[in-house]
Amino acid sequence: MRKLLILLLALLSFRGMTQTRERYIVKPGEIPDKVLPAEAVYYFPEFKKGEVSFKIGGKSTQLFNYNCLVDEMQFLTAGGDTLTIAEPHDIMAVTVDSVTYYFDKGYLREIGKQNGYKLALRERLVQSDAKKEAAYGTTSGTGAINSLQSVRMGNNVFNLEMKREVLFVKRHAFYIGNRYNQFAFATKKGFATVFPEKKKLIETFIKEHKTNFSKPEDLQELLEACARQ
Repeated sequence: MRKLLILLLALLSFRGMTQTRERYIVKPGEIPDKVLPAEAVYYFPEFKKGEVSFKIGGKSTQLFNYNCLVDEMQFLTAGGDTLTIAEPHDIMAVTVDSVTYYFDKGYLREIGKQNGYKLALRERLVQSDAKKEAAYGTTSGTGAINSLQSVRMGNNVFNLEMKREVLFVKRHAFYIGNRYNQFAFATKKGFATVFPEKKKLIETFIKEHKTNFSKPEDLQELLEACARQ
């Protein structure tokens, strides 16, 4: 009986670990950015001093924070208002508290670098139908909040109330970038796109090292192999 109890507790503990994900429920009538916790929406616990550099030259220093609910780099004005970088395609990079973001169809946070090539992470808080949520927290939904629940006019976002209960989950995707800050998904095909002259090396490295494309340490090793002079 004691052995059975220990086994049952172990199974429950394992199940709890597999279900541990950042998941949040927004109920009908609630506004997501009003009820979701700040630590889920923003990357930094508070707005921090940072610098944005522009492709045409010039820099600007502000208090920045990345909002993964609407995929925007936001900053505080002198009056305390929260605004968004209006033309993200014009920026070269945003560095906040030693963390660097690039923009290529969305904001990407640099997590590795080698000879000007980058390994980056896109982190989004997206909505999923709670009824379609599969066992242990997997889901098939990938829709972004701003595709359904907000309307933008200039630098203002008018949030809409949820019409039904919606589950929000954190989604992560890895990217590989070249020296011109052009990014591709960090897959075998993506690496070959960024390093077209090293397709054979990439294939051999992946086979020999059994590269796991969901592990940043494996991706960094592959990046270092590709980016060597």
